[in-house]
This record gives sequence, structure tokens and C-alpha cells, in this order.
Amino acid sequence: MSPAILAFSQTYSDFIVIDRIADNYAQLKTEFSGQANVYWTNGNSPNAIEQIANTASTLQIENLHIYAPTKQGAIVFNSIAITTHTLDELAEQLSVWNNLVTHQVVIHSEVVFTGDQGILLKQRLEEITGLVFTMQN
Repeated sequence: MSPAILAFSQTYSDFIVIDRIADNYAQLKTEFSGQANVYWTNGNSPNAIEQIANTASTLQIENLHIYAPTKQGAIVFNSIAITTHTLDELAEQLSVWNNLVTHQVVIHSEVVFTGDQGILLKQRLEEITGLVFTMQN
């Protein structure tokens, strides 16, 4: 990487993305208010996947943390849902995350990777992005 590019990139061990419809949005807003390593999705175009890629394009991120509503086998942003049924059409957008994140993507959820659909979603996300996906409450 050229020195000019390095001069404008920032390194974060953790970069946090919070969707506007996250279950505990008000609490998260208070907890993370004013932190430079936090991005709040805007619920509009482009969709949340593209917003993350655009925002993080000049960053070096070790762990990407995502706070968004989830259910078994689904991450449901305000602007788009990532499910086993939508992965094929979202694969190109999601694959960009491999260039942004060096370690793992942490979905803050108790259920997203549980059950047959959840296990399949995790496997497919890891195949598409080349990253490790975990869930954490």
C-alpha cells in the first residue's frame, strides 16, 4: 500500500455498526455516542451492506460488530435482510467485506446462527466473505 493511502486510513480493532431499528437502539445510542469507531446506518439507499462497505473503505478493521434485529437465519437491517434466500443476490456486495475486515464479523444476537437456517447462513456468509462470523449477546 502506498504511503499516501496509509496516511488517510485509520485502524480500529473494533468497528461497530448499529442499525436504526436495532432492538436496544436508545441504549446503544447512549453507550456509543460520539465514538469515532461507530457507524449508524441511515435506513435509506444505499442498503446497509453497501453503507458498511462505503464507510469502512478507508479503514483497517480487525473485528466488525453489527447490532441489528435478528432471528434464526436472518440479519434484518432497516434497508435489507440477509437470509439464506437473499445471499445469492447479495454475494457480490458481501464479498467486499473481506477487504475491510482482518479477523471476524460479530453479530450481536442470541439466535441468528442457531437452528438449521442459522447454521446454513453462517456457513454461506463465511464462504462468500472468507471471514469468520460469530454471534455474541
